Amino acid sequence: MTARSALALAAITPFALVACPDDACDDWASLAELDRAVLAVQGTAPDDVWIVGGGLGLGGPLAARWDGTRWTRHDPGGDAGGDTLWWVWTASDGTTWMVGERGLVVRRTAGGETTIDRVATAATLYGVWGSGPDDVWIVGGVAGGGADAEDDFVRRWDGAGFAPVAGVPVRGATLFKVWGSGAGDVWISGEAGTMLHATAAGIVDHSAELATAAPALTVHGCSASEVYAVAGQGLFAWDGVRWMRRAEPPLGSVANGVSCGAAGVLVVGNAGLKLRWDRDTGVWTEERAAAPAGVDLHGAWLDDAGRAWAVGGNFNAPMPASRRGVAGSRGCPRPASL
Repeated sequence: MTARSALALAAITPFALVACPDDACDDWASLAELDRAVLAVQGTAPDDVWIVGGGLGLGGPLAARWDGTRWTRHDPGGDAGGDTLWWVWTASDGTTWMVGERGLVVRRTAGGETTIDRVATAATLYGVWGSGPDDVWIVGGVAGGGADAEDDFVRRWDGAGFAPVAGVPVRGATLFKVWGSGAGDVWISGEAGTMLHATAAGIVDHSAELATAAPALTVHGCSASEVYAVAGQGLFAWDGVRWMRRAEPPLGSVANGVSCGAAGVLVVGNAGLKLRWDRDTGVWTEERAAAPAGVDLHGAWLDDAGRAWAVGGNFNAPMPASRRGVAGSRGCPRPASL
């Protein structure tokens, strides 16, 4: 069923950018302490950044946007008692796609109109990415346990509707993330070290190159020959020919998110893991103790200005007394607190 409505807007911070002294620009700072986990942070520019998440059974979905001046909280629709959003991506026409539990797909146009779709599946949609407004991929499954009829879930939007993608290997794996450098170069990661490559010629299974039983939770790249993935305590890199595990740096915790940007690479994970690779110096810097610290981080993003973003919370807890969500950034100008 599809519903359309004007998007509810509520500016939740009246502040402009928060200035920080030059000697603080290299520090991380917490931007939010929320009552719902934050699972993804993505954007198109330093002044167009989205975070999404939800209560994971303890409250409804969360969505907010940073416009370079203030945060605005949005009502993404869905079930206020149960839906959680797992990922977000914005197309070149300004349409922002958010996906989540029980086949939830939310589309918000640049003009503020929202479309709420329920894809016919019991799967959680964990990832979304597209090469353009009329070529959007969503992936998901039923995480945990053995093979499920809703696993190996890949659908593609052609501008009018969703259709299954032919040739997806039947691995019985929940698929977590999707990223590509273009329509004919799309990577999909998932359970049991799944790594699939969709090209114009079909889908090739590269999972054996990762050679890990750990779930490949995130895949993200900068180009067709520079793609990264995280699985367990491993960081993997694609050089245009094959996937290889990076011997350095040691992660020390399970990694959940990875982002490639002009400034380098950011890896985030459990126990506050924040690990940055500087493209100019070639140096890895471990910043686990910096805020937000002592909490599991799920999503990472590097914006075009070189600012780093990390989000998470207590999403690993199966059913705590309450949820906690955090968001943090490194670099200036510092966004206002959410």
